[in-house]
Amino acid sequence: MTDDERALIKLLSLVLAYPDGQVLSDMDAATAALGDSHARKHLSRAAAQMRAQPLLKLQEHYTAVFDMNPSASLNLTWHLMGDREDRGRALADLLAVYLQAGFEPAVNELPDFLPLMLEFLAAAAPDEPHALIRRCLATVPAIAARLRETGSPYAGPLELVCGIFPAATEEESAGKPTGEIRNSKPEARNKSECSKGQ
Repeated sequence: MTDDERALIKLLSLVLAYPDGQVLSDMDAATAALGDSHARKHLSRAAAQMRAQPLLKLQEHYTAVFDMNPSASLNLTWHLMGDREDRGRALADLLAVYLQAGFEPAVNELPDFLPLMLEFLAAAAPDEPHALIRRCLATVPAIAARLRETGSPYAGPLELVCGIFPAATEEESAGKPTGEIRNSKPEARNKSECSKGQ
């Protein structure tokens, strides 16, 4: 993984987290520093959409899209397993992967939360993601497609995730689980913290 890819993944981890004014104000400079012109285009457009509304409205949009809509949850094991018992084991396995690599995630997020997973991949992961992380990433194209249909500013960043990890996200088209709608809601998270691109 190149330094440019790591910088993009780190930026995406911030953009896809619960929005705050600091991230939005820093987004233009961070985007301009990216070496990938395709990523700069997508993130510039997303930043413009985000800044076109008051921060409170953007926060309400984020909550409505990711927390109140189970089919777009950013807690990725939920798309694979729902509330079944094996999800707890998967979360424990993910945490073990992080800790073994020397990465200690924030305690207020589950280890399958996509922004946290991206932060790990930018900071501590080897070039090839762990098999369980690959399974989680395979659910992202379906989430991106749902958001693209609604015109959400978060669709573009999610599509960039798919473009960075094509081998993982292509598992979706090979019949892997793809974020089907479950009957129960994903876990709420503390809001105070934190298909391939075209």
